[in-house]
Amino acid sequence: MKLRFQQFEHRPTQAANRGQRQGSTLIEIMFASTILVMLIIAIMAAHLVGLREDQWVESKSGASDSSRKILNQLPVDIKSSKMWFIGNMSGTNFVVATNTAQATALELFPTTNSSQPAIIYYFDLSNSNNSDGHLLRGVNTNWNPVVISSNLVNWLGNGYTFNVENYTGSFATNSGGSKSYKQVIHVILQYCMFQYPLTVVGTNGLYDFYKIEFRATPHLPE
Repeated sequence: MKLRFQQFEHRPTQAANRGQRQGSTLIEIMFASTILVMLIIAIMAAHLVGLREDQWVESKSGASDSSRKILNQLPVDIKSSKMWFIGNMSGTNFVVATNTAQATALELFPTTNSSQPAIIYYFDLSNSNNSDGHLLRGVNTNWNPVVISSNLVNWLGNGYTFNVENYTGSFATNSGGSKSYKQVIHVILQYCMFQYPLTVVGTNGLYDFYKIEFRATPHLPE
């Protein structure tokens, strides 16, 4: 019996060669780096757009909040009063304006005999440029006025006044009389705000302008 031995030479296969390869070529590195850079740019662009939209929402939300606050407070106070007068503020004192249909302050009384306390609304005109007016509310027995609305302007006229009208909508000039509570108070609030909080101020700046207008009169019986 003869035994026959055959010698085999071990040669790595192509698959084994691929598994033993290390590193990447320069072209592959450049291609991967380009994709990574483009991905980072896209993420940063999306982030910046998100920040800009967030600023826009904050601006709009602030304007809406100011609108809701003034509409929830001033008309309710007017309707709950039994007598009111228009006038102007002299320091912390309210001065009634007679024979006029417009004034910068409004005094509301809970009864028809001027009993206290009285609620006073007035426009702060300390800004000489009239570019950032404020509407404040205070009580005369405990004077601590609070800003009800800001960013007020007077672009269309009558923006810083309380206007007195009769039931037909015509100006009434007896606002200082004892029967002034039977007239109608016409309020016009004009707002101007940056479209975005970071908008550059100047001739090319973007602004949002809007107006709130309402009429109210006391609803409680005499």
